[in-house]
Amino acid sequence: MARNYWGYRIDTDNIDFFRSELEQGRLRQGWGWDEKQCLTNLTMDSGAKRNLPIFNKVKKGDILLIPRLPTWSEVAVVEATGDFDKSYRYEIDPVHGDYGHIFPAKLIKQFTRKNAAVSGDIRSTLKNVSRFWNVGHCADAIEGIIHKEDEELRSELSFINRFHNILNDSLNRSFDNKKFSNELYDCLNKNLSNIEWEYALIEGLKKIYPSPIVVERTGGPLEKQHGTDILIKFPGLSDYQYAIAIQVKDYSGYMSGDAVEQISKADNYWKSEGLVLIDKYVIVTKCEKEQNTEITSLDESVKIIFANELKDLLMKMGMSETGFALDIA
Repeated sequence: MARNYWGYRIDTDNIDFFRSELEQGRLRQGWGWDEKQCLTNLTMDSGAKRNLPIFNKVKKGDILLIPRLPTWSEVAVVEATGDFDKSYRYEIDPVHGDYGHIFPAKLIKQFTRKNAAVSGDIRSTLKNVSRFWNVGHCADAIEGIIHKEDEELRSELSFINRFHNILNDSLNRSFDNKKFSNELYDCLNKNLSNIEWEYALIEGLKKIYPSPIVVERTGGPLEKQHGTDILIKFPGLSDYQYAIAIQVKDYSGYMSGDAVEQISKADNYWKSEGLVLIDKYVIVTKCEKEQNTEITSLDESVKIIFANELKDLLMKMGMSETGFALDIA
């Protein structure tokens, strides 16, 4: 039976962890911080449901391309060593308190995407921001990479790239990400009101999405029509054609579904303005996802960033401000 080919993303805040796990035949995935999120008996979503395509589709012998593994500038070529739905295990990592989803896999090759041996199709598909996607159109090119010698695939790894690999790996080992993000989050919550949060997030998002991407505030009288506080616009072949719509709420405790209902209006409104929405988000500044799991199922096209995820986003903004976020793709 012919094998299939997939793209697969990891949490790049913990590259060392994912690399060490893969060395032991375990391919980890996030949104696995509660026993109820086990995919064989899923009773609480909070993002875990998005791993079901991985669980159901990947079979023994399939190939996965994983950007940012085993180092920041490289791409891992990984082979599934069992059917993911049959060989799946769930075991929350005690250190990180997450990444409970474990799939059987082994590293068979690694390459830098800038290598001359890497086709344009592969470099293009690696820009996909999805967590999991089909790369079957690159099958021949991927097989070509698998059969090349290691030195052929890594010969273009320049000194600059090596420096950045070492810098990022050392940073991940030495920098206390959790302490930084907790302190930043706590300070912002003490000093910002709801509307001030919007402006703060806009400035932070500009660090992650520099020009020519546009990050702008869209609140005001028209917000009733589009439910969008912040709009991120991406250029297409002509002018700006794609966008991410964000609703910001300074909620705490339990939240209603109002914010989800508001941002759900964004598709039709921005379509009339010539934009195609590629994502819709609700950011809630104080709500914990454990208290609001039912909200995540109101509209599957809307992603909700609760307090815990907001801390991670703020950390990325802070790292970008200091110059450590070298590349977000």
